[in-house]
Amino acid sequence: MCGRFTLTARDIDEAARAFEAEVAREDAARYRPRWNVAPTDGHWVVLLDPAGKRRMVAARFGFERPDGRLVVNARSETAAALPTFRKAFVDGRCLVPVDGFYEWQGSRSERRQLWFHDRGGKPFAFAGLAEERAGPLSFVILTTAANELLRPVHERMPVVLSPGSADAWLARGEVSLLAPAPESWLVAQEVSPAVSSVANDGPELLESQAPERQLRLL
Repeated sequence: MCGRFTLTARDIDEAARAFEAEVAREDAARYRPRWNVAPTDGHWVVLLDPAGKRRMVAARFGFERPDGRLVVNARSETAAALPTFRKAFVDGRCLVPVDGFYEWQGSRSERRQLWFHDRGGKPFAFAGLAEERAGPLSFVILTTAANELLRPVHERMPVVLSPGSADAWLARGEVSLLAPAPESWLVAQEVSPAVSSVANDGPELLESQAPERQLRLL
């Protein structure tokens, strides 16, 4: 499951460079750093254009089903065969630029908010699917089985792509890439409980609550 994430680059050009993508100037003004992207929010995806160039474009987080329900994740094991995702799996594969994502652990009275991010603070990409569905471009995040780092928190995790595998996903849709990320790629940090509210969105959300427990998820 992945329903909240961050992309805190200062400007659109910084974010686009990280993913070797171009962005239209008319879109640039819409960008702002985000510390708490949630379902239905606007975000950004990277697509291949017909000439094979990467384009960073605005999109809405979540596919709306015919019954009105919103879907934000697609299981990588079954997405290619399901009507909801089949078309996008063929011609709407995308990168979802992020620099971290949130998960929650513990009972309601002892809830811990955890931010998983790159060890060096670099942005990275989820494997995603994008499609125009009776409105603006929308996207979902592909998930896979959790690795050892995530498993104590959740049985699923987003598919995290390495920089070298991004083109293989965009151009060819190689399903072998849709696997758990190595544990060494990410670290976990306990952050502010304020992240639980989608109304909150600022750098204070990433203030560490328990530095000594960052990697102890049991």
